[in-house]
Amino acid sequence: MTEAATTNLLLAITCGVLSGLAIGLVYFALLRRTVTDCVSAAPIWSPLLLTALRLGAAALVFWLLAQWSAAAAISGLLGFTLANLRVPFTAGEN
Repeated sequence: MTEAATTNLLLAITCGVLSGLAIGLVYFALLRRTVTDCVSAAPIWSPLLLTALRLGAAALVFWLLAQWSAAAAISGLLGFTLANLRVPFTAGEN
C-alpha cells in the first residue's frame, strides 16, 4: 500500500470510531430518556419523538459511513459498541 492509501484508511477508521462513539453516546442517552418518559407516564408523543430521533440519527450516521468506505462503517460499529459498554444501565440511576 502506498502512504496516501494508508493515510486515507487510517483517517476512515479514526473518523468511523469517533463518529460511532459520538452517535452511540447520544443514542443511549436518548434511549435512557425514552425509558424514563415511558415509566413516568409522559405524553405518548415524547417517547415516540425521541425514538424517531435516535433511530433516524443513527441510520443517517451509519449510512454516511457506509458511503465513505467499509472500513469507516465497521469502525463506526465498533465505536457504537464502545458507547454501549460505556453507558451504565443500573436500576434507579438517572
